Amino acid sequence: MTYVQKARLTFLGIDDELKNDASSVYSTVINSSFYPIPAAIAVGTVAGPPIAPAAGAAPVYEGQQYGVQAVGFTKRTNTKRMRFSLNGALNNINLSNKAKIIIESVTIPNILSHTFKQSKCVNNIQLRLRGLTKNISWDSTSKGRSTLIFSCPVFFNTQGFSEAYTNGIAPDNLTSVGKPRINADNNGHLFINTSPDTLYNFNIDDSFLKSGIFEFELLYDIGNCIYNEGVAAQYSYVPQTINFDNDKDDFEQFMISIIVMDIEEDDDKLYNDKDLLNKINHLIYRK
Repeated sequence: MTYVQKARLTFLGIDDELKNDASSVYSTVINSSFYPIPAAIAVGTVAGPPIAPAAGAAPVYEGQQYGVQAVGFTKRTNTKRMRFSLNGALNNINLSNKAKIIIESVTIPNILSHTFKQSKCVNNIQLRLRGLTKNISWDSTSKGRSTLIFSCPVFFNTQGFSEAYTNGIAPDNLTSVGKPRINADNNGHLFINTSPDTLYNFNIDDSFLKSGIFEFELLYDIGNCIYNEGVAAQYSYVPQTINFDNDKDDFEQFMISIIVMDIEEDDDKLYNDKDLLNKINHLIYRK
């Protein structure tokens, strides 16, 4: 059984039909320890040594104190849905029940806090494709028939500012040397499938392209940014969420290239079999 390419599809985040639709960003319950919003707790210490927390303040661990700032939301928004219409471009393609799609390449965007110049993302990012019902796969988040087609970790790194900031710059009133920039230069994750014959193949049925719509879900594990209190060894976690107005442009980094494959049709195989054609020609034209 030989597979041949039927179509190549490329979807770009800048063309997402829902990029201006606030309802395309929502909350999905996940088991991450970051998903619940932590209770607010202040920082503050009393004179030492040893340094000790003030009454009602966050505990001190190994000489550093991390409190939690209060926020105005009760659950984290962590999911973005994207929609792309084929506009009838593939209506002439007929698939068999042995068809499949293959991820050729994908770019997963990072979501940054514009206030803290830090990434909001921790742990892993999931990419799901709605309507992927025939493929037999399982993942620990859905715990059922899975629509997960790709996942990638958030790479943790810290950089310093390149601009020459002075004292008193919001949000933490520190000099450029003291400002943390966690994953601020991480513009996303690019993956290229180097083994398309075996990796990231997903079975589809013969009606997969009939709807003419592809819908993806990006599911993030959203964590906390770090606020430097401007006092030695005092910090606060600031819980984050996807803010549609502030973060929607980050999703424009998204890109995925998909190859649609199907078995070679018998008629095509007949006319492409050079040895067989030579034998037929020999019988017809032999003298």
